[in-house]
Amino acid sequence: MDLKRSEEVRKDEVLEVLRHAYDPDYVNMSVVDLGLINEEDIKIIGDSIEVAYRVTAPLCPFSAAIGVMVKYALEKKFGTQVRVKMKAGHLQENLVSRIPTDERKQKELLKELESYGILQQCVRI
Repeated sequence: MDLKRSEEVRKDEVLEVLRHAYDPDYVNMSVVDLGLINEEDIKIIGDSIEVAYRVTAPLCPFSAAIGVMVKYALEKKFGTQVRVKMKAGHLQENLVSRIPTDERKQKELLKELESYGILQQCVRI
């Protein structure tokens, strides 16, 4: 299902990719199955994708990691710009949303997730 940049990505295709991205605390349920991301949380703007997500608990220890893994999975699959942010109203929204948007912090967290095997376990595309 790899798409060329010239093809428009659809929300159902984004959800299909995210059905293979898992919360590290619930590795047998995807972020879609857990209700962390649904169709209303996805915006397709030109050739970029925007996703807002929620987490399973107010002080989820993987709140930033989930956003980074969602961004990683979608960029890997579609080869297009992806912006990810925590859904409005979360206690840590401002702090957590900065990590997936800061390239340096994102790379550091991805490297750490990969070194512990979490990235491979939670992004299965």
